[in-house]
Amino acid sequence: MSAYIRGIKAHSRDIKLFLLYSLISNVGIGVFTLIFNLYLIQLGHEEDFIGRWNSVNTLVMAFVALAMGMLINRLGVWRTVSFGLVIFLVTSVFACLITDPTLLLVFAGLSGAGTAFLFVPTMPFIVELTRSHERHHVAALAFSLNSLSMTFGSLLGGWMPRSLSLFSSIPAQSPEAYRYTLLVGLAFAGLAIIPLLMMSAERKRAIPNDDEEAGHGSQVITDQRIIRRHMMVFIAVGGLMSLGAGALFPFYNVFLERQGASAGQIGLIFSAAGLMAAFVGLMSPMVAQRLGPLRAVVIVRLAPVPFYMLLMLTPALPVAIVAHMLRTTSINMAWPIDSTYISDILPARARASVFSLRSGAWSLGWSLSSFIAGGLIVSRGYNVVFGAYIVFMSLAMVLFYAYFVRAASRPATATVVESPDIVPAID
Repeated sequence: MSAYIRGIKAHSRDIKLFLLYSLISNVGIGVFTLIFNLYLIQLGHEEDFIGRWNSVNTLVMAFVALAMGMLINRLGVWRTVSFGLVIFLVTSVFACLITDPTLLLVFAGLSGAGTAFLFVPTMPFIVELTRSHERHHVAALAFSLNSLSMTFGSLLGGWMPRSLSLFSSIPAQSPEAYRYTLLVGLAFAGLAIIPLLMMSAERKRAIPNDDEEAGHGSQVITDQRIIRRHMMVFIAVGGLMSLGAGALFPFYNVFLERQGASAGQIGLIFSAAGLMAAFVGLMSPMVAQRLGPLRAVVIVRLAPVPFYMLLMLTPALPVAIVAHMLRTTSINMAWPIDSTYISDILPARARASVFSLRSGAWSLGWSLSSFIAGGLIVSRGYNVVFGAYIVFMSLAMVLFYAYFVRAASRPATATVVESPDIVPAID
């Protein structure tokens, strides 16, 4: 931990401001993620409507994300992130204030557009801010800080409805209590604009270009056919994972509630998962260095699968808690590893495009599966979506490992970049 603290102090001012932005903004996102589905339940909706809401939200997010690479290359990452934060906050506030089902679905789409602007540029921003030798460290640190702030958001969101009932006449289990909780979280997230505005003028003007350095001693692919193949597989892997994740995770807090957990207990569960993910996620550079990035990603992403198999046989709250904690931790560890890996082998402008297209594929898959899953849960229960997660995550990891192991063993048309970095690359 002391090494990470020293590492933070050594980073540039813009990197520190980006980490502060991530820390603040994800508190509000943590509240929203935990509470909004439960808010819809308080309004009288069931999983089928929640599925439609999430489907519209992620479908619009997907279409906006598909154009994000072009926008990042044209406008720069800072402008894209700043604009996205404002759009997310405004549309999410409206989503919390209205109750008409049709209007809720309209603002689901608008909120999805803002979310795309907020999340898609994260890794391009990290790549832009960092040199190759510090990239994996900053990526792991950023995602760990995200988990910490979302943990705080989950705690805040889980306990605020009850706290409001203690100091006012608002019942804890009421739409009003959940609405005020959501608005407090969004207000906190709004403070994240301050570190963005404090970034250097040079960073605000920066636009990606292919003259940026690559990973230390790595091969930057210049053959356009190979670049396209790498991008297509990376995008397809994200799409497959999203089909499983979208079937299950929009409903997971509702599943925990169905198992007898209160909003406060769900907040604690999400918080514990976030804390575990934050601290274990800091180990991702070491895990990638020891196992290699490809094996590390596969092992880490498949780690929760046995527990979802067990959950199909024993739908007990303790098993559900362990499965959620492992899944949250696996995301925090795997995302920096595979994102840094693809960043190191693609030129800069292709990186912006691949993260944009992968996010679009992810959102499309999530939208489709959450739309279908809501009805299936109502009619058949949760086992069908546990099975979907297991199957699609396994298929995604088979494709990822088989393709990139084979690609790494083939000679490629490439430019070998000798970086002056003194820190060895994660191989």
